[in-house]
Amino acid sequence: MDLTRIVVIDVGNSAAKIGAAKGEDVAGPVRLPRADGRAVRDVATRMLGGQQAVIAITGSDPDKAQGLAWEVKKLRLGTVVVVDPSHKGVPAAQVDQPGRAGMDRRVQALAAAHLAQGPAAVVSCGTAITVDVVAEGGALLGGAILPGLGLGARALAQGTAKLPEVALAGEVQMPGKDTEKAIRAGLILGAAGAVDRLLAEADLNEATPVFLTGQDAPHLVEPLTRSARVAPGLGILGAALAVRAHPPRR
Repeated sequence: MDLTRIVVIDVGNSAAKIGAAKGEDVAGPVRLPRADGRAVRDVATRMLGGQQAVIAITGSDPDKAQGLAWEVKKLRLGTVVVVDPSHKGVPAAQVDQPGRAGMDRRVQALAAAHLAQGPAAVVSCGTAITVDVVAEGGALLGGAILPGLGLGARALAQGTAKLPEVALAGEVQMPGKDTEKAIRAGLILGAAGAVDRLLAEADLNEATPVFLTGQDAPHLVEPLTRSARVAPGLGILGAALAVRAHPPRR
């Protein structure tokens, strides 16, 4: 079984993504239009170029991951494995309720520890922003969860009579000189300040690497006072590392 390149499908809270890990290099992730077998077939067929591969499916909802795995197996694109809470390649989360720790956070933690070759922190910037502390061996030690930038932008627009929903891309300044700039400053600088405070509260060593991942990571990297590395495919790499550590049976 060739584990050099592993295709990973990450079924998230609001969308599914697909990418491929070859060694530590990650292609993607790219967003799937739907979390179903047909969408996977259309993207994975082009990605694989007619070759068979190991396809790992993971995500924050294990039931959705299992359901998608059942669909993907019928496509006969390769060996399908689900990286779920019972997968032996992912270190057990060292939290109060290990079984409820999200697989997205756990595979990201595994990848961060691998890249850091030791303890790390992960800031994942998607629908929610999670700030997680990672042990040397890749175990999730816990963290914090706060609303994501896009979610905050939509909530302001939907929950008020006159505030618009603003694009995150654009000038960020404080004080904001118009409503759009003021909202963007509040969202981005406010989130960056929260992340900085959470990292400080975690009492991390100054040398501990911090990884930013998720679709909105580029918006936060500059405003953070702590140095951080953007790693778009951290979850893809983590799921691939888990499969390499404990490959599926033939």
